[in-house]
Amino acid sequence: MFNGNRPLISGKEPPLADCQWSVTGGARPETVKLGREERCRILIIGGGFNGVSAGLQCAEAGADVLLVEATEIGSGASGRNAGMVNPAQFLPPKQVMETLGAEYGPIFLRELGGAPALVRQLIDKNGIDCSVDERPIIRCSTSPSKTHELERQASDWQALGANVQMAYAADVERMTGAPRYKAAILDYRGFTIQPLAYVRGLAKAAVAKGLRIATGTRVSALEAEGPIWKATVGSTVIRADKVILSTNALSDDLVPGFKEEIMPLGAFCIGTADPLPKELRKRIVPEFIAMWDTHMAPLWFRYDPEERLHVGSIGFLPLNAESDRWVTKAMKSVFPFAPSLRWKYRWSGTLGLTGNHLPHLVQPRPGIFATIGCNGRGIAPNTYFGTMLAKIALGEQIELPLPWKSERYPMRGAALEAYDMGTRFYRNTLILH
Repeated sequence: MFNGNRPLISGKEPPLADCQWSVTGGARPETVKLGREERCRILIIGGGFNGVSAGLQCAEAGADVLLVEATEIGSGASGRNAGMVNPAQFLPPKQVMETLGAEYGPIFLRELGGAPALVRQLIDKNGIDCSVDERPIIRCSTSPSKTHELERQASDWQALGANVQMAYAADVERMTGAPRYKAAILDYRGFTIQPLAYVRGLAKAAVAKGLRIATGTRVSALEAEGPIWKATVGSTVIRADKVILSTNALSDDLVPGFKEEIMPLGAFCIGTADPLPKELRKRIVPEFIAMWDTHMAPLWFRYDPEERLHVGSIGFLPLNAESDRWVTKAMKSVFPFAPSLRWKYRWSGTLGLTGNHLPHLVQPRPGIFATIGCNGRGIAPNTYFGTMLAKIALGEQIELPLPWKSERYPMRGAALEAYDMGTRFYRNTLILH
């Protein structure tokens, strides 16, 4: 029944070229051709936010570092997500403290709450052109109970000194253009970017500082050779002192047991073929913010740098996704005045959920370091975690925001199918009525 990392009816993941971000993602970073044998101090496996951030940190430290990516930089969820640079995780501060305790909870809230600032620092320092928009990310309430939940979260974050506010009624409709939502939380720590341009920009900055990137070939074996790790990549053998495993939700059986840390879940977007006409831009998300809501299968809306609109939700692409039926219904449920639009781009990515809804810091084998499972918040946490893993691999003593932990996702195979069926049912029959 269970086929690995995708539910039975999800089909194949569309190529990166089908993603709206590929239109404005900029040039790919320079890559190298591997020889028969390679030697490096640190080998990084995976070329998303996590792996590339780790590569940049290692390169800046002057380490001999090699990154291997099975397809191309940003080809996974890093280049396919909604581009919202959110702080922390979905769990409210109180629940983070209850889960991590007094030793790690305050560090996690401080470091992950400030992770968007790290993203912005890297963008500015390296001159990355990724369409930064500093207007706050807005999460809209879908019911009175959800409004109370958002108010509690806002209060908790404000008590920690975070710039988080609530908005109501007319103010929410003014910002979003959506009469459906009566309250929203505004997080001024967050902002939006073009995610594919960001990860490619990070990679180009890292290459300029000494990172070598090899793409298009998967690591097929990873074996201990005394204190050294030997990786097989096609016809190449790479020997490394340390390994950073940055494969996250696309992890395979390279390191036995690692992928079982998370349950893969899809997230998809559908984008317009053309920029919206000016008169519609004044009515549909008129303040050019990124918005999403509190449904179990949330909807989100934002524009790309050329003012194409995209609409997204949790789960893999709808069945018959090539038609406009689902996206038209989604638009009408939030913007009832919206006319029919011409939709062109349809893509999905895969994110990783952990059993406790927080990332795990893992050392699956001596000398292999990883974080896994950002639970839908990938940009800021994975930028932070990649930088952190590089410091660990380099032997630096740092304050950790998480304990070293290995915990398999309970009933992973059954959960994968159940989540997929549940999100399809919920988003098609409940949220779009």
